[in-house]
Amino acid sequence: MDTKSTESQTRWYAVKVLFESVHSGDPLPDKLDLDDDDNNLKLFEERIILVKALNEGQANEKAEINAKNSEDEYLNTYGVSILVQFVKILHTFELNDDELTDGTEIYARFIHASNENTAMDIIKRYYPEAAHIE
Repeated sequence: MDTKSTESQTRWYAVKVLFESVHSGDPLPDKLDLDDDDNNLKLFEERIILVKALNEGQANEKAEINAKNSEDEYLNTYGVSILVQFVKILHTFELNDDELTDGTEIYARFIHASNENTAMDIIKRYYPEAAHIE
């Protein structure tokens, strides 16, 4: 197969993937901060991975391989073992541009809402961490 023609047919995709941090073990007593409730919380991470592929299916396959290869295990500051593991592909977005330049849109999502919803309602529901930013 001609690699130049295959390369010209490939497109950029932004693939949103979900990771989960799985905690195991008990924190070291001398490291434990009783005022810090992080040990009782689950942590999930969204990542957007750029991949070049012939189609959405191939983009998802490449993103899953990339995500699984980036799984990691480490000890946190409390001495607890943390396994960061790939959970699922959440969304795949085909970029409109073939060339990545300053200002290239790499991800977009439409959020359907009722007419009564304000922009702040949407921010609070989908992006609570940004609700305090003006």
